[in-house]
Amino acid sequence: MKYDFTQYVSKDSVMTLSGKNKLEVLDSMISRAADLTKLDRDTIFRLVWKREQMMTTGVGGMLALPHIRVSDILHPYVLIGVCENEISDYQGQDDLPVRVIVFTVAPDEDQEAYLQLLSGISRRFRNEGLISELIDSVDNTVRILELVTAAEA
Repeated sequence: MKYDFTQYVSKDSVMTLSGKNKLEVLDSMISRAADLTKLDRDTIFRLVWKREQMMTTGVGGMLALPHIRVSDILHPYVLIGVCENEISDYQGQDDLPVRVIVFTVAPDEDQEAYLQLLSGISRRFRNEGLISELIDSVDNTVRILELVTAAEA
């Protein structure tokens, strides 16, 4: 099955992030992910930070793509956070601050579908114009959702 990640994005999964550092912004996203997935918040927190210790999910271009796999969910959840502040401690691969975070929580079962999902997210968000528009819309989650679901790679 081929995944278009936008089917897993909803108004509830789009966020304006007011945190000033990596811990604060990811903590907000982890709380929202726990609410949406009904999974234990501490479990999500541990998995996210375990992943970050392996390698930063700051991929460059002001974008971070944290992602985890868990059992006990039936479909992926994709959260999109636009940061009010530059997150300079995110450790992006290009050393630029992060402003857009796309956080994926996916089922553990289907590795191929998971890789397709991440690839689609990466393709869509590796667009400087889209990133700029998202940052310009930081206080308007309805507009962010429109931009993400309309932006074809």
